[in-house]
Amino acid sequence: MSRMSRSAAGLLAAVVAGSLLLTTTTANAGPPDVPAGPTATNPGTNPTPGASSKRITLVTGDVAELTTSSNGQVSARLLDDEPYYFGTFDGDLTLVPADAYPLLSAGRLDKRLFNLTELAAQGYDDASRASLPLLLTAPATLRSAPSTPAASTYRRTLASVGSTAVTVQKADAKTFWDGISGPTTFKSSQVTKIWLDGRTHATLDQSTKQIGAPTAWKQGYDGHGVKVAVLDTGYDAGHPDLAKQVVAAESFVPDQAVQDLHGHGTHTASIVAGLGTASDGKRKGVAPGSELLIGKVLDNSGGGYDSEAIAGMEWAVQQGAKVVSMSLGGWPSDGTDPMSEAVDRLSKSSGALFVIAAGNSGAEETVGSPGAASEALTVGAVDRDNSLANFSSRGPRVGDGALKPEVTAPGVEIAAARAAGTEQGHVLGQNYTAMSGTSMATPHVAGAAAILAQRHPDWTGPQLKAALASTAVPSAGARTDQQGLGRIDIPNALDPSVLPDAANLFFGDLSWTGPAAPAPVTRTVAYRNNSRRSVTLTLSVDAQSPAGVEAGLTVSPARLTIPAGGTGSATVTLDLAKTQPAKYAGVLTARAGATSYRTGLGFAAGGRLNQVTVKAIGRDGQPATTKAGASGVQLWNQDTGDVSAIAFDETGSRTLDVPTGRYSVMAYAVGGDEANWANSITLLGDPDEWIGSDRTFTFDARSAHKVTIKTPRPADAQSIGIAWHRKVGDRDAVSGWAYNGRVADGVYVQDFGKVANGTFQVVQRWDLAQPKLTVDINGVRLATPAEGSSRTVYVGNAKLPLYNGGDGTAAELTGAKDTAVLIRWGGFSKTTAQVKAAKAAGAKVVFLYNEAPGFWSTSSDQGVPLYLLRSEQGKQLLAELAKGPQSVQLNGLLDSTYRYDVALGPSVVKGGLTYDVAKMRPAVVTTDFQRNDAFWLHRDQRIAHLPGISTGLSASRLVAGAVKRTDYLVTDQKGVTWDEKTSAGEWNETGFEATIARSYRPGEQVTRGWWESITRPAVPGLSDAPGDVAQGWPPARFENALRIAIPQYVSGDRTTFGWADRGDVTSMKLTSNGVELGSKNWSVAQFTVPERAAWYDLTLDQQRGPNSWAKTSTSTHTRWHFLSVPSKSRAVLPLVQVDYKHTNGWLELTPRYQPGVRGGGIFRTTAEISYDGKTWTKLSLRGIGTLRAQVPAGAYPSIRVTATDLIGNSITQTIDRAWAA
Repeated sequence: MSRMSRSAAGLLAAVVAGSLLLTTTTANAGPPDVPAGPTATNPGTNPTPGASSKRITLVTGDVAELTTSSNGQVSARLLDDEPYYFGTFDGDLTLVPADAYPLLSAGRLDKRLFNLTELAAQGYDDASRASLPLLLTAPATLRSAPSTPAASTYRRTLASVGSTAVTVQKADAKTFWDGISGPTTFKSSQVTKIWLDGRTHATLDQSTKQIGAPTAWKQGYDGHGVKVAVLDTGYDAGHPDLAKQVVAAESFVPDQAVQDLHGHGTHTASIVAGLGTASDGKRKGVAPGSELLIGKVLDNSGGGYDSEAIAGMEWAVQQGAKVVSMSLGGWPSDGTDPMSEAVDRLSKSSGALFVIAAGNSGAEETVGSPGAASEALTVGAVDRDNSLANFSSRGPRVGDGALKPEVTAPGVEIAAARAAGTEQGHVLGQNYTAMSGTSMATPHVAGAAAILAQRHPDWTGPQLKAALASTAVPSAGARTDQQGLGRIDIPNALDPSVLPDAANLFFGDLSWTGPAAPAPVTRTVAYRNNSRRSVTLTLSVDAQSPAGVEAGLTVSPARLTIPAGGTGSATVTLDLAKTQPAKYAGVLTARAGATSYRTGLGFAAGGRLNQVTVKAIGRDGQPATTKAGASGVQLWNQDTGDVSAIAFDETGSRTLDVPTGRYSVMAYAVGGDEANWANSITLLGDPDEWIGSDRTFTFDARSAHKVTIKTPRPADAQSIGIAWHRKVGDRDAVSGWAYNGRVADGVYVQDFGKVANGTFQVVQRWDLAQPKLTVDINGVRLATPAEGSSRTVYVGNAKLPLYNGGDGTAAELTGAKDTAVLIRWGGFSKTTAQVKAAKAAGAKVVFLYNEAPGFWSTSSDQGVPLYLLRSEQGKQLLAELAKGPQSVQLNGLLDSTYRYDVALGPSVVKGGLTYDVAKMRPAVVTTDFQRNDAFWLHRDQRIAHLPGISTGLSASRLVAGAVKRTDYLVTDQKGVTWDEKTSAGEWNETGFEATIARSYRPGEQVTRGWWESITRPAVPGLSDAPGDVAQGWPPARFENALRIAIPQYVSGDRTTFGWADRGDVTSMKLTSNGVELGSKNWSVAQFTVPERAAWYDLTLDQQRGPNSWAKTSTSTHTRWHFLSVPSKSRAVLPLVQVDYKHTNGWLELTPRYQPGVRGGGIFRTTAEISYDGKTWTKLSLRGIGTLRAQVPAGAYPSIRVTATDLIGNSITQTIDRAWAA
């Protein structure tokens, strides 16, 4: 059975983004609104600058692509033909290849390995790194860490957690995965789980007084002789405040010395033990008498890996640290991750106290690892008024609701040592800087612990933790689950008369199955009387949920008398039968007169869990298992957002324990072919079900209906996406699968009625295209074969003899010249040899068929068209050949000339789902894909965003070009926005261009061009809709600042655009009256200007790199001359720009203002052309608004255009190699 939790299988996450309708506006080239010229407008904010993508190689070796659209919405896909699971539930976008889904469901894989949003944010994308760092954890029964698997490189052993840190080169990831993975377990018995070696990040004069450190100093306690380890970015060995404080230092960051080139480590170390030498003692640390152990576990950019932090922890305790300060953290955790586990184990084995930052996320349940560890003293931050800082991560701990953080300390604008040459924080001169964060609060507590350890050298880590926590002062206005027990107070903690043996009570899992609640849960707290007289404690306990509901807690005895020097115990009892299901936080208080000693407690009372069994029957009548695909169930709690998403077992069922509530109980049944390739998927379930008792749900895929897309012209499915979407209040969930259209036999959906609350949709994304090759034999058309090469395809219309080439040996191919040859595939190792032999024999086309039934795939480009046939197709052709000589009629295209992009989202399904495209009035986008270079193939991707759904669904296609293609955008929903981007190379290598996401009216017709010859810096045709201010787009003035953002490569009509690529060179400069005001090697910048009206010149030079895919518009020089006056609000700059079009020997120019400027303008325009870059010929321009000129014949000319309005605003733009011919 499995318990539901937010982190359960952790398969699904959410991207929360609104559905923003964007349109494109175009200035008119007519008379201006006012004679004085253009009027600056305040259009608010506009869309972000186009779609962007990141490729991420997963641990399976599959390559995922994460795309952020121009409207901020996110989509993802795999770049190969493998089916994959995707989902959005509470946070981030997750994508799981089908073969990893069962292992993830079994808890064998870290969910972070498939969290694309976080992988990209943490720098695991392929552009940022070529390897994947992993932690391999051994079973508890194994006394040593796992050995290093094949295709990985050993980095270090982490004995404290029984793990081995390895690195897998992304190029070898597939080999690594194939060598270690099994269906539901790993092939090696030494490995029980694979974790991502996650990224960790770096998270005083008044502050020391705030916690009472000077009082301890006066009594002679400054941490003298106590070793405190600071695990951070290292330290500045030359800083006066730290020069005499460090007794040992070591770096755990490869190829980096301990010297701090970031600044964070120096700052935190000086908060602990800085002498204040550079400030005449004013800014000394909390425990200046302590001895520092400096472990560099974060690199010079402030980031590190879990394995480096764990290695630093192990070193610290080996060096004898009494206190370990860690101002770092990773993702929110339930305390079971490797870093948290290392803290717990090392704390118990060494007696050291680990003081760890809670994190700076600010929201509830965001305490990160390793601060989530039970043994850690976890620290939040308060400001100088003792108010909880808004950035301080709140508790409780994810999962069990344990109280985290336990304490707080000052963490806002803390002045401490500045490492030489660093600029972190608010610099306060050469030696100091002010920073904010729980990173700054943590060393305050570590220093306080050192003072206590000096005063009580026999105290253990738990005793130090209890003393600091039990005497802390709570902040007004913050709940216990947000701040713990409050801000530490050293004088209170230094010599407490009474000391509890625990700072925090942990209750563990508080849910149950069965008819009755379990017996009450008890926890015992022992109090030690440190005074010379007996003391009587009055005990009370209470805990509340965030809604103020009281938990069923009692404490016994209510009064406890403890003799001098003695101990006494009290028992806290939690009666679950009297406690409503919720998360609770509270305090056990022991009062002795006016003094109170407080122990924290927190827990999640799950209540009675219902055993829910979900069964699914496949379309073949057999249990739906993971044999051919990841059939599985998703239970989404509409009240809490918790989810359990898990694969079915071998019986086609799964039993889950879930709390009472309203759920969406959904399932997918995946069917397979003879080769166990997924070939059908059926959506099943009940989107709105109340679960208040044990239940069994049985879903039968045989009752579902096949989805049929009827197209006016023949079209094959290229890709298929199917998902369910549920929205209740402000919670929403998306869960789905995506398949290569050639693999899938069909998509099936059961009947779904209208939901009682919220919304429900069956979301579908279909990409259908004209077949690129048709094969007819004796009047019978074969199913469209798959391409075996993306570069070499058959183009033409011919009838070729069909030749049986057997196994593709030279002897068998003697008669293959000028034929379509049929060869039995010999396996991956023989593909290339078979195709080469066919080419050598003179074959025109090669058909490889697999004798074994089921889907298969291979590839080889040997300069002859290669196509792949399934077993039944191969046998069909062999049967015809058995009758005698045969010919095949081939009709081949370089690219499809029409496609159908389909995005559907019905909320009710009753009966068959048949969609007739011709009756749905699709928008029609006619696209001219130009070919700028003979080598580069291109990739075109269109993403559909259905209203109210946070994740877009994309379809990607390879385009050889040049081709004119008609796309039909089909949807049954209103308000769908479509986003499109392109790139050069089969794997989205370079040359990204994009559009702005927009919607289309039914039947609307649009023309568009990609990879046009003329590109130049300009502001694309944007609307004045919200979304643009943060990007500075369009360029505008804000008081005395000019904010500029101009894409370097914009198409002639400004509908598509791109930014500079790797290897390109950009130079931008702003001057006024010949005085330079600023420059930048990019086309996005902010320039400070005088607070007066003035004329400015903005120049932008752009040079494409030597390996650019584009062979035209290789360099541009643009100078804008414009007037700008002071403005109290945002004022769009009156930049002039020109639209270009070159066709059939004519050049068309349309001068206009950038979008956002009111008024069309009247312009005086000149144009020149040169074929050698030296001699310029003036062109004769004719027309009004749009000007036309006939241009002399020749290849790769340069053009120079100047356009000036009535008051002098102008543009002069030179484009080199503007077009090919």
